[in-house]
Amino acid sequence: MNEHKKSVVFIEDDEHLFKVYETKFSKEGIKTSFVVTGEGAISHIVAEKPDLIVLDIMIPKKDGFAVLEEVKANPELASIPVLVLSNLGQPSDKKRALDLGANEYMVKIEHTMQEVLDRAKQYLN
Repeated sequence: MNEHKKSVVFIEDDEHLFKVYETKFSKEGIKTSFVVTGEGAISHIVAEKPDLIVLDIMIPKKDGFAVLEEVKANPELASIPVLVLSNLGQPSDKKRALDLGANEYMVKIEHTMQEVLDRAKQYLN
């Protein structure tokens, strides 16, 4: 069996934050790509077929909830794990994302980048 490099799509509008994650993930041999708006997310995910989606909720054009709903409604994409990484920390936001099919919900300020990487690696293995 040929080993393909694990890949993660970040749907995140903070380019600086993505660059930091990209560096951290690439050191682990994980390929990353980046989508800034919810609008372009689905076509990018279809093209990339990533092993994991890291999804922010507060993104322009279409929020993360709408993107999550679309991913889970698409039979081609529904099995891809989704790790929500957002500044929204309200229990209602967490519940909504998990109800829509997110595998996990992490609040940015409550977790270090290393914790996010470690959690992502659990989904990639």
